[in-house]
Amino acid sequence: LKLKPFNRSVTDPCLMGGRQSLSEVRPGGSLTEMEVEEPSVQLPDAAAEADAATSTTLATSAAPDREPTPGEDAVTFSRSIVKFYHDTDEALWERMVLKLEAFAAQCISGLPESSDALVEAVQQIRGVAAGKSSHLSALRKAMEAFEETGLCQLQGLRDAFAFLARLTRDLPRHFPEGILMLVSGREGQLFLTRRQCAALLAAGFFGALPTPEAQAQGCEGSSPLDLPRFDFTFVLDADKTKMMCILCYFLQIATLDEKFLDQKVSFARVLQRPLDHDFWDTLDLPLSPVVIQEGCIEDSAGNLQADFANEYLGGGVLHGGNVQEEIRFSICPECLVGMLFCEKMEYNEAIVICGTRQFSCYTGYGGSFRFSGLHQAPGNPGNPGNPDAFGRVGPHIVAFDALVFPGDAQYSQPYILRELLKTSAACQGDPAEAQATKDGPGDRQGFATGNWGCGVFGGDPQLKALIQWLAASAAERKLVFFPFGDPRVADLPAHVERLQKSGARCSDLYRLLQGHLPGQVFKEIANLSLRQASAEPPAKKKCDSALQLGLKET
Repeated sequence: LKLKPFNRSVTDPCLMGGRQSLSEVRPGGSLTEMEVEEPSVQLPDAAAEADAATSTTLATSAAPDREPTPGEDAVTFSRSIVKFYHDTDEALWERMVLKLEAFAAQCISGLPESSDALVEAVQQIRGVAAGKSSHLSALRKAMEAFEETGLCQLQGLRDAFAFLARLTRDLPRHFPEGILMLVSGREGQLFLTRRQCAALLAAGFFGALPTPEAQAQGCEGSSPLDLPRFDFTFVLDADKTKMMCILCYFLQIATLDEKFLDQKVSFARVLQRPLDHDFWDTLDLPLSPVVIQEGCIEDSAGNLQADFANEYLGGGVLHGGNVQEEIRFSICPECLVGMLFCEKMEYNEAIVICGTRQFSCYTGYGGSFRFSGLHQAPGNPGNPGNPDAFGRVGPHIVAFDALVFPGDAQYSQPYILRELLKTSAACQGDPAEAQATKDGPGDRQGFATGNWGCGVFGGDPQLKALIQWLAASAAERKLVFFPFGDPRVADLPAHVERLQKSGARCSDLYRLLQGHLPGQVFKEIANLSLRQASAEPPAKKKCDSALQLGLKET
């Protein structure tokens, strides 16, 4: 996984000229929706139940937040779509369909007779587009492990693979109008059914989608897209743990009922308008409550759940990475679908994924990450709860990328403003939240997060905890913080309590963030004494060199 250092200059738009009220910086206006009704298709009896018709809903903002690049037509800019072989290479697609139908028929009839024969059949299907297929060693090992542990026997694998083959064969029916890309600089929200998500993942498994390079070409007349690599080759060949997670998902999704498959999963790109120094320095809002919890972010029900993302959604999940984002996408494979159509995130963007389900349990982290069995959702995976107004059941995951290797510069105002902007984008949450829940600001979901950008990215967890608290407060969300046992943030509860008892406001916390030394944020804040709040509104206060905080000289 290549990590690009943050080298944006202080003239970055995110650090200049902002809005002065939350109502101005949060996106407003109604969403436009387009319903695509799929045609009714008569299928063979063996496939009819699994492949019932589905629908796609797309919601986009009325106007793009960036202009098309020079030479890029405005219409094609907004109409970049995912490429399918049935649109781009009909002859190849016909050969692929013949292979898929023959494979599904064999599985239904009790063939192939071994897991090795199943793998060889998958190799042949993948070879239709690739010309040749690799050994799929990780797939072999995953299937052997499932059989040895009793998680699944050969017939269960046959049934699941037949289901996947039929889903892939019917891609034209599942996506008659294609799928619009969620391009950088433009807000949009895409709704898919679980069946459609499964179809895209099955297509990736069988190599039945054009290559990432082809997907990145965009439409005729548009500039190339900067997309994650949605390619299963590495996982199939070399990553047994992730292959077990994906195989666990396939085995379950093939047995779940139509009601479950009709549930929706949404993907949204959200943009945050610029928030400059003056905005934060005059933000007269109370600091939100903070709850410190042990455990995992994915267990924080009812809250926005942070995905410590790479700027390319999914990071190294399909290419060897095993940290927070990669693990989340492995145990919740429906998240992987977003890698197909979500372009790289810009400095003021986040991606919100709503309605995915966890299908696998795991242990470890990084090099110790291991699959540990099927995940048992409340009730059972097929009946996890009541859908919201948009047909979604499941958590709201928000992907947002931190500065990469910021070094000592992370304590400077431009970098603090960048991280506040990025976290504020994340704290917007689901664009459809207000419509789905009818809640007011006081009833908004909390923001469940932790040591964002503080592992390989090199962020200071003390500084990042306070930045996230400030952004959550500005969005009127409770902060639910998971320290993951990191001793560097062990004193966070004491500092939160001190600031809350002092009556500090958002503007006060912003001033406290400035100019610290590495690893000394909490210690230096403890040496500050907040002066008694003036009766003047914050906008009328002067910000002197000591930031009105009685900064102790050292």
